Amino acid sequence: MHSLLGMVALAVLLAAAPDEPPAEIAGPPHGQPVITSVWISTHDIQVGQKVSGRVETSDNIGYVEARIDWRSLVLHQDAPGKFSITYTVPWWLPWWLRHEWTVQIIAHSIDGGAAKEDLPIRVR
Repeated sequence: MHSLLGMVALAVLLAAAPDEPPAEIAGPPHGQPVITSVWISTHDIQVGQKVSGRVETSDNIGYVEARIDWRSLVLHQDAPGKFSITYTVPWWLPWWLRHEWTVQIIAHSIDGGAAKEDLPIRVR
C-alpha cells in the first residue's frame, strides 16, 4: 500500500514539474583552479640529493603543496601563479622507503577549489 502511495506521489510531482532546463551551476568567483605546468629536476632521486621543482598555475591559486602519502610540503610562491621548492632528501632514509612513489601536486585556489596532478618518482 505504501509503495502505491509513493508511486502516485511521484507521478503527481513529475506531472507538476515545469519543462524548464536545469539551472546552470555558477563556477567559483575567481575561476576554476588550473595547473599549467609541473617541472622537477629529476624523477630518479638518490638519498641525500637536493631536488628542486616548479609549478605554474592560474593566478587564482593561493598555495601549492607537494604530497606523498601522509607527508606534505608547501611550495614557495615566487609570483602570482608561480611556485617553487628545493628539498634535500634525508641521507638516513630507511631502505623500506626507497621505492617508487607518486607525488601529488595540489594547487589550492583562493575560492576553496583545488587542481591536482600526479608526478611519479623513484627514491633509491
